[in-house]
Amino acid sequence: MPYHHKDFAPYAQQHWPRLVTTAHLLCGDAREATELVRNTLVGVCARWRRIPRDDVDFYVRRSLVRAYLRGARRAHGPSPEGLGALSARQRVVLVLLHREGLREAEVAQMLGCSVRAVKSLARLGMLACEGGPARLRTLLATDVLPGAVPLDAIERRGRALRRRRAGAVVVACALVLGPSAALAANQFGGADSASGAGADADGAASSPVRIVTPGERVEAVRGVRLWLTDKGKHWSTPLRAHQFLGLAEDIADGTADDSADGTADDKKPHVSAQFEPLGDNFFLSGLYHGLSTAPGRVEASLGGTEVTGTVLTLAGSPGWGVWYARAPLSSTALKASLGEGGPTVTVYDAAGKAVARSDVRR
Repeated sequence: MPYHHKDFAPYAQQHWPRLVTTAHLLCGDAREATELVRNTLVGVCARWRRIPRDDVDFYVRRSLVRAYLRGARRAHGPSPEGLGALSARQRVVLVLLHREGLREAEVAQMLGCSVRAVKSLARLGMLACEGGPARLRTLLATDVLPGAVPLDAIERRGRALRRRRAGAVVVACALVLGPSAALAANQFGGADSASGAGADADGAASSPVRIVTPGERVEAVRGVRLWLTDKGKHWSTPLRAHQFLGLAEDIADGTADDSADGTADDKKPHVSAQFEPLGDNFFLSGLYHGLSTAPGRVEASLGGTEVTGTVLTLAGSPGWGVWYARAPLSSTALKASLGEGGPTVTVYDAAGKAVARSDVRR
């Protein structure tokens, strides 16, 4: 559940000194650091009601880091003594690890890279730091005395930004979604549509791979919300709220029995499929895991109909994620699929190679 909007003020007041200190270590200039934190909190204020309750610190840190990296690509200002030889990403990694106390996996998730990349940046940053590790620890332990929190200005700008975004969404919906309303109603309401699986009008649905933060809610189709944590897949439907499928549970229940002794291999790449009642139709989704590379697309074969799914995954290439069909599955397609033993779901990498496939014997 998101924070109530009145919780923003105490959060900003409590975390202002820490955020300014972190920004100063990154920027090296007090005025630039204050401006960076102020702009970050304006954006956070505008989205405050949508940020998950247990994910605020991650969201704020990620917003601050991304804003700093964008500015660092445009122009490099002064740097804290001893950190001037470091690249922007090296500085971010060292500050997050040794000042903020984050784990390497958390930093990788925040930067959208692998843990190996974080380790490499930290190692090279240590070597480039003037004075060595001891000098770095001294620099990172230094606190900055910030000024008062410009809370009124932040909230005023945050509300204005929220109104502008809401207005832009309304205009975009009117221009883009209006002409396709009839098609969308046919896809979501037709119990026996010709496509049977919610493909686009030309029969080729897109397969976006969306990187989400832990707890970030995504509306898969009307009435169905999905979100991920490091434990697995969560989702809610109109009939059942707050459902959960853990990684360990899916591995135990769904891995194909391909080993010589008849036991399941939990390290083998695997992808599952689930049917959820959704009115007169069914919502199709699943969980894949065990991948050593990032997915490019997921396709499901349902009684002769091909469906290209949408993929949700956490940052840092964790090797698992969730896929779902963008439109409910009609009863006709479901019956045809079950008559053939169930859907065949295949995960492809960016090069088009199949890296995981469901076991139709399930």
